[in-house]
Amino acid sequence: MIHYEVNADKPASHLFNIRMTIPKGDENGQQVSMPTWIPGSYLIRDFARHIVSIEAFAKDQETLTPLFIEKINSNTWQCEKTAKPIVLNYTVYAWDPSVRGAHLDEHHGFFNSCCLLLSASHYEDKPCKLLVNPPKCQGADTWRVATTLTRTDGPSWGFGSFSAKNYDELIDHPFEMGQFETVEFKVKDIPHTIVLSGKHDGDLTRLKEDVQKICLAHCELFGEIPFERYLFLLTVLKEGYGGLEHRSSTALLAPREFLPIKGDKTTSRNYITLLALFSHEYFHAWNVKRIKPESFVPYDLNHKSYTKQLWAFEGITSYYDELALLRAKVITLEQYLDLLAQTLTRVLRTQGRFRQTLVDASFDAWIKYYQPNENSSNSQVSYYLKGSLAALAFDLAIRNQSNHQKSLDDLMRTLWSNFGENIVGVPEGKIEELLIEIGGEKLKKLIFNALYTTQDLPLESLLAAIGLKLTLRTAQSNDDMGGKKLSQNNNNGFKQGIFEFTLNKVQGRLMVASVVENGAAMNAGISSQDEIIALNGLRVDGDAFDKIAKRLQVGQNVRVTYFRQDTLKETTVNLKAAPLDTAEISMMENLSEPQKKNLTAWLQVEF
Repeated sequence: MIHYEVNADKPASHLFNIRMTIPKGDENGQQVSMPTWIPGSYLIRDFARHIVSIEAFAKDQETLTPLFIEKINSNTWQCEKTAKPIVLNYTVYAWDPSVRGAHLDEHHGFFNSCCLLLSASHYEDKPCKLLVNPPKCQGADTWRVATTLTRTDGPSWGFGSFSAKNYDELIDHPFEMGQFETVEFKVKDIPHTIVLSGKHDGDLTRLKEDVQKICLAHCELFGEIPFERYLFLLTVLKEGYGGLEHRSSTALLAPREFLPIKGDKTTSRNYITLLALFSHEYFHAWNVKRIKPESFVPYDLNHKSYTKQLWAFEGITSYYDELALLRAKVITLEQYLDLLAQTLTRVLRTQGRFRQTLVDASFDAWIKYYQPNENSSNSQVSYYLKGSLAALAFDLAIRNQSNHQKSLDDLMRTLWSNFGENIVGVPEGKIEELLIEIGGEKLKKLIFNALYTTQDLPLESLLAAIGLKLTLRTAQSNDDMGGKKLSQNNNNGFKQGIFEFTLNKVQGRLMVASVVENGAAMNAGISSQDEIIALNGLRVDGDAFDKIAKRLQVGQNVRVTYFRQDTLKETTVNLKAAPLDTAEISMMENLSEPQKKNLTAWLQVEF
C-alpha cells in the first residue's frame, strides 16, 4: 500500500508538503511520475512543473538514508536502486484558482490529487492511503474538509485518513479545505451536499431546491444512481467560471453574482447559467465518468488520449444540461427556447463551422479547443455547442422517425446498460451505430452530415415538425445573443453597417480581438491586436466607438486609424450588412393535439 501525507506548514507560501512512502523499492530504480493532464480537461498541463523540490530516502525501520533521485523526463523521476521502502519528501506550489489544479493560502485550500500526488510505477493498481493534516496557520482549528474519498479515520468533515482502491480512484476525489457552508438534500435517498466557499449573499435555500430538482431529473433519465453520496464543491469569487466532473463529486467555480438573490423570485440569466453548470457536471457522473470512450479505459495520464467522440460526451451533456432545467421546472419554456436559440446563434457566428467537422473538433481538442487564438472563430467549431445542437437534431429526428416512441433518452439508457454500468469503454463509431439502431436507417444521412461534414444542421425543419418555429434575423444590438426578448422591444432591426471584428476594451484602449475571415475589416487589412484610435478622423474610446458605429450605414466607407504595435496606420473599411446569424425559437400558433402531446413527451411540460 502506498502512503501519502499532505501537510501545509506555511500556507501563505502556497506550498503543500507531501510525504510519500513506497513499501518496497524497485531494484532497477523506482520511478515516480506526476500526471500530465487531468481527466475531463483535454490539454497537457504538465503538473510536474509545480514541484518545487523533491528528495528520496531508503527506509530501514526508523532510519532514513538519502537516495539519489534524478528527473528522467518532464514528469518522471527515478530513484537510486534499492529494495528497501522508499520515502519521498516533496513540495508542490499551489496557486491555481481553477477547478483543475491546487490552491492554498492561510484562508482556504483546494486540490485535485492529480496535480499533487505522484504515482509509483508498478503500484498504480495497488491500494492507497492518504493522510491530510490541518495547515499550520491561525484559525486552522475552524477549518473543515470536504471530499467523497473514503474516510478511514477522523471526524466527519474533519482532517484525517482516507483510502482508495488504486491510484485512479485516489485522484478522482478533489478536496476542499477551509471555512465553508454546507447545504444538504437527498435524491432518491442518496445524500447530496452543496459545499460553498467564498463570501456571498445568495439564497442557498432556493439554490438547494432547484439543484435537487435538476438532480432528480437526471436520475430519473438513467434510472440508476451510481454513487453512494455526491458533493458539489462550489467556490464563488468576483470572477471566474468553470466545472470539472468526478465520479461522485464536482468542482465548480462561478462569480458570486450568479447566486440567486434572497427574496427575488425571478430567474436571471446568470442564475440559469449557474444551474446549467450544476446540471452539466452532474450529468457527467454518468456520461464521461462511467460511459466513456474506449481510449479512456484506463486513462493514460502520461500521454494524450485521442477520441473522435467528444461531440457526444460533451455535446450530448450540454444538450441535457439545459433540457433538464426545463424538465425539472426551474425555468420556463420560453427561457429554454431562448437558451436553444442562443446556442444556435453562437454557432452561426462561428465561421470555423465551415472549416472543421465535429469529429475533427473532438480529435483535435488537445491542440485547438483548449488553446484558442485570435483566429479560432474562423478555423474551428465547439464540440460543446455544435455537439449539443447535433444532439438536439438526433433527438428530434429519432422522435419523428419512431412516431415519438423512442428518443435520445433511449440512447443514453442503452449506453448506460451496455457500457457505463460496468465501465466498459465505448468504441469509436459505436454511438452512431446505436443512434441508427434506435432511430432507423433514415438517420444515417443526418448523422453523417452532422458529424463528418461542415453542413449546417437542418434544425428549422426538425423543429417545425414538432411545432416550433425557428427564425434567423440580424442582431439588434451589440449584446444581442439571440432569443426573443430583444426583438419584442425593437422591431426596427440592427440596420447599421458592421466592421466584422470584435474589440476588447483594455484600460481605455480599443484592441482588435479577432476579425471575421473575408469580412469588412480583414479585407481592409485590419488584424488582431491592432489598436483602433479613430474613425473618420474622430478619436474613439470604448463609448465613443459604440456611439459612432450606431450611426454608420451599410456600404459606407469608413476611414479607420489604428496602431499596429508602434506604427501608425490608416485604411478604409467598406461596411457590410449584418448577417442573419441571430436565432429565435418560438411556439407555432394553433398547435394540434398531436403536436402538444409530442412536445410534452420531449420536454415533459404540459401544453
